[in-house]
Amino acid sequence: MSNEIQISPSSNLPTPTPWSTALVSTRAPQQPSGLLKVHQLLRGRYGVAILLAAMFAAAGAAAGFLLPRPSYQSVGLIEIKPVTPTLDDWDRVMPMYQYYVSSVVQKIVSDRFITEAINDPRWKQHRPNTPTPAALAEFKQAISAKYVPGTTLIQVTYSSDAKDAKLICQDAVQSLIKAYDTNYVDDHESDYQLVEGVYKRKITDDNAKIAQTQEELAKLTKNVGEDPQTMITTLYHEMAGVETKMQEAEGTLTDARIELKKARDYRVEELARVDPVLATTIAQRATLENQLGDLMTRLGAAHPQVRELKQRIDNVNQQVNQIVRDDNANYFIKQRPDASGGVLIPKDLSTLQTAYDEKKKNLDQYQEQIERLQSISTQLATNRKHLQDLQDDLAQNRKQLEKQENIHEIAKSFTIVDQGGQATVGNDRRVAFSALGFLAGGGLPIGLMLLAGLMNPRVRYSDETSREVSGLTLLGILPDLPDRLSDPEQASIAAHCVHQIRTMLQINNHTQDRRVFALTSAAPGDGKTSLTLALGLSYAACGTRTLLIDCDLVGAGLTTRMNVNVPEGVLEAIANRSLLEYVRTTDVADVAILPVGTSNTLHASTLSPAALRRLVDEAKKHFETVLIDTGPILGSIEASLVCAAADAVVLCVSRGQQRPMVEKAIQHLTSIGARLAGVVFNRAQSSDFDRSISGLSVRSSSASGNGGRFGPVARAVQNSYKASSQE
Repeated sequence: MSNEIQISPSSNLPTPTPWSTALVSTRAPQQPSGLLKVHQLLRGRYGVAILLAAMFAAAGAAAGFLLPRPSYQSVGLIEIKPVTPTLDDWDRVMPMYQYYVSSVVQKIVSDRFITEAINDPRWKQHRPNTPTPAALAEFKQAISAKYVPGTTLIQVTYSSDAKDAKLICQDAVQSLIKAYDTNYVDDHESDYQLVEGVYKRKITDDNAKIAQTQEELAKLTKNVGEDPQTMITTLYHEMAGVETKMQEAEGTLTDARIELKKARDYRVEELARVDPVLATTIAQRATLENQLGDLMTRLGAAHPQVRELKQRIDNVNQQVNQIVRDDNANYFIKQRPDASGGVLIPKDLSTLQTAYDEKKKNLDQYQEQIERLQSISTQLATNRKHLQDLQDDLAQNRKQLEKQENIHEIAKSFTIVDQGGQATVGNDRRVAFSALGFLAGGGLPIGLMLLAGLMNPRVRYSDETSREVSGLTLLGILPDLPDRLSDPEQASIAAHCVHQIRTMLQINNHTQDRRVFALTSAAPGDGKTSLTLALGLSYAACGTRTLLIDCDLVGAGLTTRMNVNVPEGVLEAIANRSLLEYVRTTDVADVAILPVGTSNTLHASTLSPAALRRLVDEAKKHFETVLIDTGPILGSIEASLVCAAADAVVLCVSRGQQRPMVEKAIQHLTSIGARLAGVVFNRAQSSDFDRSISGLSVRSSSASGNGGRFGPVARAVQNSYKASSQE
């Protein structure tokens, strides 16, 4: 076998030409609606489903009516008037009325009064045994009390579905109301006196504490006023000035101590610059010296005035020396920070220390005064808060006392309107349970049948295909015929169906180039080989020169049915690029066949898209229509190659095929670029011929032939063809 039939890349495939819009839709498959899905699952089972549903519904309705017992109830009424007469004979609504009524509703059904009720002789005649916690719980569950909106009534109801419910309901209500009437009024009076005494003591204590707190506040505000914060603010401003002066005195003292450590004996000139007395004395001496020079010039050194002036100068010198000694002994020079000179500072720093101590003491006094005022302010705030709390508590206690007084007044208006009437049917659940049993019983068999249908998703009717796969064309349906076809009417129907399928293919074939059809299925057994042979005979019946190609390398069903046993066939035609020498004629005019030859499963791996395309192009030169029978699209290699190379693909689906496999087959054909011409539904029942078709969802398969027979469908077409030829 030459290299030309080896597997080649898929890129050699020619660009697929879309099938006509009448045959192919680009819309995605539509899911059936809910009702349509239910109809699809119940088709063919409606009779059994309705019969079982009716039987189960009747049984459920009977059980629902017989199982529950009717519930009886008795109602008693208690009135609590919400008004009291005033001196003006006008009525006013009592405060706390709703609160009191709510408390009465809760107390009526409390364990205390229920215990009294089940010990009452009325109730004992029905339940004579010693009361137990279980009996108390049963009574409490059956009894209820509620305020009737818009009225002054409290309704007490006992409901029960026990066997003796009609007898016990009235006695239960009367026993409970009697227990409440006998005990509650006296208990309420004693409770009121106890509560009244508690709140009055609280009010007295609050008043005493308020007076004590107010007295403490008066003492605190006597000297500082109502708002000591104003005084504190003023003291803070004054203290800030004192603190500044103290800091200045402290700085002067510190600097003096530093300069004192640097002190030395100063010269006359240095002291004269800072000591005005010394400077004046030195200036006086200079004046006397000037006068001495003048007198000595005029009078001579021996003159008494000259000697007197010299004595005066000596005295001044002694004063200068004494001042210098005193200054060096008692003072030191401190330079001013602005470099404007120095000042004399006493070496004895006690004066500076005293000035600093006085200012610090003054600052401490301010601080103590401020702290005292702040303490008083805190005490004022605490006492005022305590006073407010006491006043709030007093108001609350007075409110509670008033509330208890109102409740006490309301309690006096307690009246029993109805101790409990005759028991009546309160809640008959039998109708509702009967309806529920009817629905549940009727729905059970239908649900089971729907579940059975979901667990077995098979194609059972021809119109299910169009619903499952929207946009594809249902080319036709083929009846389910026996292998030994003897009924002429059945044969005529089968032949008519095949001719209709061929007519659909011809109508939708708008161009002469689309003459090659591949017939495949999803799995073996769907009748694709019989359909191929029947279509070939149908095309021949209308005068179309037709070539049948058996490309099912595994099943070889077409070759077997046509009884063409030759060693060479489709593989040799592809390898040698020669078609006609391997084509064999048949007994039917205008029908030729290219058999499968001696190929097997391994030969499928040697095929390529380009080689199949060459074979198809060669066949189109010599034949008007080419029908290629290939293996199942989901189980054979050659099927994908043939479907991609053909002008269009016909998918054969038989009754009972699994829907998921059909959907997978269609998805696979779409993924390889195959052009779907439509679907043929095989093994249809008579009801399928009267049913309209709207969509498509199918599965298919191919099966090998059986002996040398054409099959019932093909034989029906052949007989029809022979009859037409004879006429």
